[in-house]
Parts: sequence; structure tokens; C-alpha cells
Amino acid sequence: MGHVRLGSLPRSRAWKEVVGLITAGADVSQIANATIRAADKAFTFVLNDEGFTEAVWLMTQLAIAAKKENLGEHLQSLGVNLPQDTSLPDLAAAVSEALDNKLESNGGRSDLGEMSQRALVGALVEHISPKLPSLFAPGPDDVRAALAALGKKREFGELSRTFFAKLTNESMNYFLSKTLATHLGEGQRFATMNEMEQFEKALNTHCKEASLIVEQFSADWFSKHRYEEGGDISRESSNGFASYALKKMKDELKEGARADAR
Repeated sequence: MGHVRLGSLPRSRAWKEVVGLITAGADVSQIANATIRAADKAFTFVLNDEGFTEAVWLMTQLAIAAKKENLGEHLQSLGVNLPQDTSLPDLAAAVSEALDNKLESNGGRSDLGEMSQRALVGALVEHISPKLPSLFAPGPDDVRAALAALGKKREFGELSRTFFAKLTNESMNYFLSKTLATHLGEGQRFATMNEMEQFEKALNTHCKEASLIVEQFSADWFSKHRYEEGGDISRESSNGFASYALKKMKDELKEGARADAR
């Protein structure tokens, strides 16, 4: 449950190669330090955003609902209203609407709240899609069965990892894009849109690989707290989890940047 380092995480594309797309001869350590600063700024904003904590809370409750006798009833208590003949798009829309309603009732939403919402909906779709039949259109029972599987320790860990990978990538892009767009064109770091897209894809891969650090932690945390809290998880526990998981992601990115700059 503590901060367990995984050693050197596998990188399908070394960070040195990633920054090589934008440096045009600049020192790699400079880009690594810029990445650390971007991560610090991004994560500081995310951590204090109600949209982020609400998205993590809903993610934990989706997994809690999976172990309830009446999954639909628990989801309805969270504002996630699924039709009887629910489909995966219905689920995505219902989760998105629940977050919309919650944030609007609390005074509105931020850019980072919207990122958290997209990360959760995207993670759910990505996680559930492979579990549905591929040879014919999945029915409501297939969707509900896939949703019910989220109550398993391993499944929650995988969903959490996907969520944090997506949120990290979009948060980093949010701040980096303000700089990247000024370096596009002849004689600039990105000569073409294709080169900039290569960098964005490489950053996405980097975030996915770094998110491995939260997968087992998330699985263990969920199992432990669900047991200790009698089958439920409190908002206080969820907020603590959100904060620590985000810290683990930030520390992993910073460690990766340092290692790649050596």
C-alpha cells in the first residue's frame, strides 16, 4: 500500500527519442526538466479540482455498485440512470450526465473537470469494450455483466490505471500545447503537423507506461478499503486515494524524466 517503485519501467519509445522530436539540438536534460515543471503545474491544478475528485469518487462507486445486490439501484443513487436495454453508449452517456449534473449543482465546471470527465468515460469504454461480444451486437445483459466485473480487485486496478493515464496525458497536453503550437512551421521544432502529432502520440505512450505505477496500488487500495468499510467506500477515503494516486503518477513521470536525461 506504500510507495513501491517498480524500477525502470519499460518504455516502448525512450523519452530521449520523444524529446528528440522537439529539441532540434537542445540539451535533453532541459526538455526533461521542462517536462517535470509541466507535470508539477498540471497535477497541482488537477488535485485541487472538484471535477477530478468527483470523477474518482464515481469510479470507486461504479466498482462498489458491481458488488451490490441491485447494481442499477446503487448507480441510480449516484445519478447514473441506465435504461433497461442499456448499451455501452448509454452507459457512457449516463456517467457523463451524472458528472455534469453534480458539478453544475456545485457552481459549474472547469477545463480540468471536463478532462477528468472525459478520462473516466474513455477509461470505462476502453475497459468494457473488449469484454463485449464481437461477432454480434451486445445486448443489455452483456453490458451489465461487463459492468458487474468492475467489482473485482484486478478489474478496478486496470480501470484506474487507464483513467490516470488518460487524465495525465490530457493534463500534460493542456499545458504543453500552449508552447507546442508556437513551434510549428518551417524552421521551427515541428516542421509539419505530422511531426507534432508524432510527439503527441509519444507523450500518450509515455503516460500509459508510467501509469503502471498506480495499477497494483489501486487494486490493493480498493480491496482493502471495501473490506474495512463494510462493502462501501467513503468520500474521505476516495479523496485520499485520488490524491495519493496522482502523487504516484507525478513522481513516476519525474523519475522517468530524470532517468532518461542521464
